Amino acid sequence: MTLRIATLNIRHGGNKSADALAARLLGYDADLLVVTEFRANDTGARLIAQLERAGYETTHPGADPKQNTVLIASRTPIDRASRFTRDLPAHNLWCAEFDGTIVCGVYLPQAHAKIPYWEALIDRARRSEVDLLIGDFNTGNNNLDKDPKGTKFIGPEMPGRLIATGYVDVWRSLHPMVREYSWFSRPGDNGFRLDYIFAVPEIAGRVGCCEFDHAPRLAGETDHSALLAAFD
Repeated sequence: MTLRIATLNIRHGGNKSADALAARLLGYDADLLVVTEFRANDTGARLIAQLERAGYETTHPGADPKQNTVLIASRTPIDRASRFTRDLPAHNLWCAEFDGTIVCGVYLPQAHAKIPYWEALIDRARRSEVDLLIGDFNTGNNNLDKDPKGTKFIGPEMPGRLIATGYVDVWRSLHPMVREYSWFSRPGDNGFRLDYIFAVPEIAGRVGCCEFDHAPRLAGETDHSALLAAFD
C-alpha cells in the first residue's frame, strides 16, 4: 500500500480562498493531510465538514478562533490525539495516532519564539516514538534552504540537530543540492523553504516521491506552496 501525504499552510485560516483551498486539499487525494494556519472558526468548520464528507477523520487542538493552529485529517481512523507536550501550547504541536503511526502536526512561531519548540522536538520526539513531523517549521539552514539574498534564519542549526536524533528530511533526501522554496518574502521576493516532512528511517526509506506543488501559492490561494509525498 502507498501512504500519500500532503501539507499546506492556508494563511490565517484560509478565509479569503476557503472554497479553492478545500478543493485543492481534496484534489491531492492524500491519505494524510496536515493543514497549518488552520483556525477553529466558521471557515475552519466548513473545511472540516468538506473533508469529513470525503471520508477523512479530523483532529485539531482547542484554540481561539483567531489563533493559527494545526488540523490533521486522516483517511485511516484516528485512534488518539493529544498535545506533544504539556510544557508548550498545543496549537503549535498537535499529535495523532493511526494504525500504529504517530504523526505530529507542526506550526512553529517566528523569530526566537520558535526555539523552545525546536528544543522540545529535538529532546523528545524520537523518545516519544513520533514517526512523522509534518508542517511549517519556520526555519531552515542558511545554505540551500533560503535565497542567498534573504534574511538569515534564526536557529539554522535546528533542522540538523533534529536529523541527528534519527529523522530524515524527506524532501532534501531526494533533492540533496536543489534550491526550491515554499514561501517568498514581501517585499524582496526572497525564497525560503519552511515546510517539511521529517520521517523516521523506516518510513523515509520507502519514499517514492516528495515534491512541492507551487500552484496554490501562484494562484494566490495562500502564500505557501504545498509539500506532497508518497511512501510505498
